[in-house]
Amino acid sequence: MSRLRAMAAGAMLFGLPMTAGASDTAVAEAGPDAAAIVRELEELKAAEVTGLTPDAAMDAQHIGARVRWAGGVYAIDGRCLTINFAHSGDYGEPRWTPEPTYQSFVACGDGVYDPDLVHLYTNVTVIGRVAGKRYIGMGGGGSDGALVDLERLYRWSDCLAGDDSPVCRQGFLTAAPILGE
Repeated sequence: MSRLRAMAAGAMLFGLPMTAGASDTAVAEAGPDAAAIVRELEELKAAEVTGLTPDAAMDAQHIGARVRWAGGVYAIDGRCLTINFAHSGDYGEPRWTPEPTYQSFVACGDGVYDPDLVHLYTNVTVIGRVAGKRYIGMGGGGSDGALVDLERLYRWSDCLAGDDSPVCRQGFLTAAPILGE
């Protein structure tokens, strides 16, 4: 059943019709990008993670716990992204609700992401391991937030279905090394 749900999610992204008896055919007809998105959605959903929120993860006992968190990029500082935490749906997608979580976290990786794809307000899902906490200054104030060693970053597209512009890429992104290192 989960494969069918991933195909339905992929179909929604590409504006494809899905029926109760759907198979891989509809996704295959949409092309290799649709099939890749379905595979990546399944990977996001199947990630073995601990069900912690960023606030709960700041306890020292949770260092090393693997998490999958979603949200919107608030700031970028070299290899690190400050992300406003959002509850997530079945596939790890951010679910923005009228009640904010008032939680943020910092995810740091081994390189930098294409600024056309990861910029302020980009919706992302990260998979990584809790590494501790870090002070996050926001809007004239701030507080401690969880620090995550970033393993994978998934970018959610905010483009209209069918837009195949390179800046509409949805899926796992690979960080580029920082020059001079």
